[in-house]
Amino acid sequence: MSAAERPEPERAAPDAEEHGRHATNLELFLDLVFVFAVTQVAHVLGSGFSAQGFGQGLLLAWLVWWVWSQFTWLGTAVNLADRRSAQFQVLATIPLTLLMAVAIPEAFGATGVQFAGAYLAVSLWALAIQGWSLWRDPETRTAWLRYLPLAALAPFVLFGGAFLDGTARVLVWALVAVFNAASAVVATRGGDTGRTGDWTIDPVHFAERHALFVIISLGEVVVAIGAAATTDALGPLIGVGMIVAAALACVLWWTYFAYVPDVAERVLRAARGADRADVARNMFTFGHFPIVFGLVLYSVAAGHVVTHPADHLDAGDLVSLTGSVAFFVGGLLGLQWQAARHLAPERIVAIIGVGLLCWAVGSWIPGLLLLGAVAVILALMQAISVRRFERLSRSGALTIDDGPRIPR
Repeated sequence: MSAAERPEPERAAPDAEEHGRHATNLELFLDLVFVFAVTQVAHVLGSGFSAQGFGQGLLLAWLVWWVWSQFTWLGTAVNLADRRSAQFQVLATIPLTLLMAVAIPEAFGATGVQFAGAYLAVSLWALAIQGWSLWRDPETRTAWLRYLPLAALAPFVLFGGAFLDGTARVLVWALVAVFNAASAVVATRGGDTGRTGDWTIDPVHFAERHALFVIISLGEVVVAIGAAATTDALGPLIGVGMIVAAALACVLWWTYFAYVPDVAERVLRAARGADRADVARNMFTFGHFPIVFGLVLYSVAAGHVVTHPADHLDAGDLVSLTGSVAFFVGGLLGLQWQAARHLAPERIVAIIGVGLLCWAVGSWIPGLLLLGAVAVILALMQAISVRRFERLSRSGALTIDDGPRIPR
């Protein structure tokens, strides 16, 4: 079929785009595969601490995140609810995405080729769906063509690296992560006011999709806590450990969902033209990854605490716990800086305080007490943040009318 004969892509009209639409059932179905993928990444991080293992877990988390991000950019540009052909095209990727997730635990070992092969197929298919859907519009076609070279090269490099062993495979796959990030930068070209062609981004949809991935990651926390509580008889100490671990998960939910999704959506909505793609890249594709990875790290530490609540945490669990706070709260600081050029001091104090607490007393007090202390610190931090947010909202100082100030 020629380009002239190809049906016009059914994208949202400008007015509908600004009013916003929500995630489709198909996207939620696809997310179920990524629930399992997040669990697999947590398994890699929790299988035994080492600097190399931590780096491998971080790299795998990024690769999984990137595949999901490709579908999110596709879903915000093309209304999948109205495109039956696109629906079947996305459905065709789910078995391969599941294969990729199954291969994650041994991706740096015996199942590397399976992981990389599935990653290659899913990535190229997602790019093809994007190109098919966006080609008829000159603006979106130009943006897709800017994105294509590095985005298509990355999965081939990943597949080639799967035939290497040890450090060589890690280094090549780390290069793929760089290609992924570079493709996003090239596709949007932040600060290039003379660029032509840009992505169609629905602020409501895009913000909601990322908030849903945070829910996925919190779901992994809940699964890890529940699974750990069922490994032995549910005695009083394990029950208390489960309650404390779940309470900290609730604090993390509050920390993000109290107002962050709403503010992030407003920042994205306030951006116009080329700036909207820059905001979507910086605040969401790049900016939400530390938040998600922090939750995955917490699922590892929480599961170990619930299993042995009276024991002190070993070095690996202390790294997981302090790292979870550093990534999660640090990610929120990153979003705040991009949106308002301001850093909440209580969040900085919380990161430092949790780090000092864990490494000062974490090796000799029960993990249950340590987890409870971290929950208290983060709850106090969030109470201060919410109070400031409500005060600014009441005073009218929290308005986003000139667009966000995104670093170029």
